[in-house]
Amino acid sequence: MSIASPLPSASGTDLKARLEQLRVRIGGRIRLGLYSRSMRYGLCRDLNMPLEKPNAKIPIEVRLATDGDLRSLLSLEESHDGEDRLEIAWRRAFADKGAKRCFVAIDLRNDTPCYMQWLFNAADNPFIQQLGGFPLLQPHEALLENAYTPAKYRGLGIMSAAMARIAERASDIGASHVITFVDDHNIPSLKGCQRAGFNPHLLHHRTQLAFGIVKRNSFETLAETDPRRTQKF
Repeated sequence: MSIASPLPSASGTDLKARLEQLRVRIGGRIRLGLYSRSMRYGLCRDLNMPLEKPNAKIPIEVRLATDGDLRSLLSLEESHDGEDRLEIAWRRAFADKGAKRCFVAIDLRNDTPCYMQWLFNAADNPFIQQLGGFPLLQPHEALLENAYTPAKYRGLGIMSAAMARIAERASDIGASHVITFVDDHNIPSLKGCQRAGFNPHLLHHRTQLAFGIVKRNSFETLAETDPRRTQKF
């Protein structure tokens, strides 16, 4: 089951959550300031290459998300710190835009969702290009985007274990290569991606103006001989 939005169109509690989501997102925009520059690694996994999939420290399984999974993962709670609230708010907005094919990892000990990530293929290019910040996918390519692990599940190796398994679902939608993007300073996530079989393939340079309203993106494919292709994070 693919999900367009984790939020119903009801009033009351839902309206309060949406207002909080908007407040958090505005705060995130303000943090960008009038001018900012950033760089992300585009990492790629070739599904034709064998990989010994990493295991998490808890038993998990991967499946398509349900409405209930997304409500559980994307609930804005007062206990969340500022950074976590921003991460959740952006993913709620992402789902509200109509993002399809979200996968979750389930903690088999209690049937609780403990990780999420969306998987796209070339047929999703119109949606992806509306988002901005991503190259056009070729017919053999898929994109993994917007991973999120709740705070209580971090440090258990869930990201790399789940990501390795979700990436393999790309073969079901006609892709043999899967790419994902990670900020260059996010070393824990870069390490997790490498454990899941992903290695640097290209660089994404982004300039944002006027609190992120104006964005300029460029992509640089790393040469086969570039040492960054084989670096270990």
